[in-house]
Amino acid sequence: MLLTYDVDFGELVAASGADLPSVVVFGLRDMRPEGVNAHLREVVTEYGEMLEKGVIVSVGERQIRLRSLPIELGK
Repeated sequence: MLLTYDVDFGELVAASGADLPSVVVFGLRDMRPEGVNAHLREVVTEYGEMLEKGVIVSVGERQIRLRSLPIELGK
């Protein structure tokens, strides 16, 4: 699992056609460690099984979105 705030990294993984590693992209206003860690705990608790299979997770202030890997581009 890779953690990043760089949206482009998730796009690179998607474009590669790979099904792993899972990527968690943080789009938070406050990127202090305690805030990021709280969101990460929620992601791992709620979606741990999916993270093992391969997903891209977008973490925002009020929502978490997931897309399963591999992503078929153009759809």
